[in-house]
Parts: sequence; C-alpha cells; structure tokens
Amino acid sequence: MDLKCKADFSDVDAFFKKGKQEVTKAMEEVGENAVEYARQNGDYPNRTGKLRSSNHYQVDEDGLLLYNDATSPDGEPYAAMVESKGYDVLSGAALEAERELKEIFE
Repeated sequence: MDLKCKADFSDVDAFFKKGKQEVTKAMEEVGENAVEYARQNGDYPNRTGKLRSSNHYQVDEDGLLLYNDATSPDGEPYAAMVESKGYDVLSGAALEAERELKEIFE
C-alpha cells in the first residue's frame, strides 16, 4: 500500500512573521512602560532632569534592553554612579519589566 500525503505549508512563514510582530509589539509596550516607570519612580534628586530623560529601551532579536545614556562631565556613565550610591535610576524599572514580560509570555 502506497500512501501519499499532500500538505500546503504556504501559510507557515506568515504565521511566524505575525507571531514575531506580536512579540515585538508586546516588548515595545513593556519597554515604554519601563521607561515611564523609571521616570516616575526614580528616587534620586532630579536637579537637571537629564538623568530621567536619558532612560530608553531597545527591542531587537535578543530581547528588550533598558539603558540610560547620561554621562557625567568626565564621560562616565552617570546612571551607574547614581545607582551605586543606593538610588534607583533604572533597576526598579528593569525588575518591573521582567515581571510584566513574565506575565505576558508565561
């Protein structure tokens, strides 16, 4: 007995593309939420506003990246220095983003 099966997989690429777009959109929303969370909940003196306005996110194939691109006058990463003194610049937002991503994707 010879069994033959025909299958049409022409929609598979579109299915994966749509899934990737949905994941990217969800990560972008979480990134925006995280940046806003950091701006609202940073517990350091906001003297110039530069540190708060330097929080950003980036979504790529590796996932979601939260970062702060503020530098001190001598070119050192300013957010890391402020966090090392016990203040929350972006770490609380990172934890919140992790919680939100787990809720979405688990």
